[in-house]
Amino acid sequence: MYNDVTLHYMALWTFVLGAALLWAVMHLKRNTHIRQTACDCDLLRSRVRNILQHSREVLFGLDLRSGRFDYLSPSCLSLTGYTVEEIEAMGPQELLQKLHPEDLEAVQRLIAQLKKNAKDREWFGLVDHRFRHRDGQYRFFSDHLQVAYSKTGQAVYLSGSVRDVSQIAGLEENLRILEKKFQDGQKMASLGLLASGIAHDFNNLMTVVLGNAELALLECGGSDGGVLDEVKKTALRAAELANQMLVYTGKTSLVLCSISLSSVVKEMTALLDVSISKKVSIKYCLAEDVPLIRGDISQIRQVAMNLITNASEAIGDRPGVIAISIHGVDLKTGELERTVPPGGLPPGRYVRLEVSDTGDGMNDETMRKIFDPLFTTKITGRGLGLASLLNVVQRHNGAVEVKSSVGRGTVFCIYFPAEPEGSGQGAEEACASDSEWRGYGTALVADDESAIRDIAKALLERFGFRVITASDGFETVDLYTENAGDITLLLMDLNMPRLNGMEATLRIRHINPKIPVLFMSGYPREQVMERFGHHPYTDFVKKPFQSGELLAGIRCVMEFRRN
Repeated sequence: MYNDVTLHYMALWTFVLGAALLWAVMHLKRNTHIRQTACDCDLLRSRVRNILQHSREVLFGLDLRSGRFDYLSPSCLSLTGYTVEEIEAMGPQELLQKLHPEDLEAVQRLIAQLKKNAKDREWFGLVDHRFRHRDGQYRFFSDHLQVAYSKTGQAVYLSGSVRDVSQIAGLEENLRILEKKFQDGQKMASLGLLASGIAHDFNNLMTVVLGNAELALLECGGSDGGVLDEVKKTALRAAELANQMLVYTGKTSLVLCSISLSSVVKEMTALLDVSISKKVSIKYCLAEDVPLIRGDISQIRQVAMNLITNASEAIGDRPGVIAISIHGVDLKTGELERTVPPGGLPPGRYVRLEVSDTGDGMNDETMRKIFDPLFTTKITGRGLGLASLLNVVQRHNGAVEVKSSVGRGTVFCIYFPAEPEGSGQGAEEACASDSEWRGYGTALVADDESAIRDIAKALLERFGFRVITASDGFETVDLYTENAGDITLLLMDLNMPRLNGMEATLRIRHINPKIPVLFMSGYPREQVMERFGHHPYTDFVKKPFQSGELLAGIRCVMEFRRN
């Protein structure tokens, strides 16, 4: 039917058509795969673009040979305040000038070092620095960098990421501040223990001095205005100094009374004359109608003394003037803004103590630190004067205002809340002691210091007691057990060998729960009365004590028993 040639052509065309059909099918499949791959690439590109668009880090690539950026992620606007176009226009050198001056030198040294690196083909590293944002504020950045080198050892490409770590840097700074406060707290705790021990021993010594002075005055019939009165006054001032150490460490409470601030300063005149430089003159401006304040007189006196001695030291060996003024002022809301502690004072009536000097003054940095514990500008200073002053002022609900400039001197203004009129009269009447009161029975005096036992015995005998003494806790318990029917009062020191005063009292109270006990100690009242504060037959007198204070404490515990 078909010859061979025809069959040959038919087979050939069949093969061609089949091949064409196969090619068409494969081409369609290939195009479909290409289109799918293109779609996948577009999707991946879109995802990468979204990631880079919303990334909080700046990703970049910089050709070091041309000095141009190959790539900058859009997040540079949120981190630096500059757009991609603005940063590209600046170039690397201008960007370096926006680093913090303290960081620029270190970064430039690193750049010089990396340019000399001919051994490695690449370098990885982390660089922390501060960069000036468009708003003028410095931000903390952390750069993760990679430097690529050519075969000749030349740095050719820089890439990496930049992260804003300002929040982390802030947390680290807060942590450093907390660590410093913790260290300062440990120092203050150590100072507190040291001050407490020194104050205790010092007060024991002053008890002997003050007690003998009072006994001598009693023998002479009272105050003579001479040497004995000066000894007594000096001993009381020394006791206030010991108490001031405890005040600074927060280990004692305030002994409040009505105070005339003008009178306190006037009483210090003689002491100031020998405490400050002879080349410095003091000018007083003390108003007569200044209201009273409510406070601890020893602490208020120390505040005034610290201010005046600091003013004298600020003037130095040169001639100068210290001006002291005291006035009553009425403060309005927001009238005082820059006070320490910050926040000002509520409106009301205040007494202002102002001390100014003609010294060198202070710069802003020094003024920010003057109330920090252990900060001092003096060669022999310890940095406790103004910190102690601020502690006292805060405990009296007051505030400090400081004005100073270099070369123009310094002005300290202390504000104390004024006491309402008439509120101090009842307190004066309540503090009046009845010198005609007489004790009865036998008093047992317990103290490990023989001089204190002798002074207490002499005073108690003048008050009408028969007195027996003990030198430690065990002897005290034994003597009370032997004379329980006669003993009407225990005058007990806290720290004694073998058995302390507190333990001895607890043992005696098992025998007689209502025995009146008057503790005496150089330690603060809070430490002694923490366990016995609510017991009706227990009170405390702080060493060194005056005869009137001792008598008042004895009356308190013994008259309660009678009632």
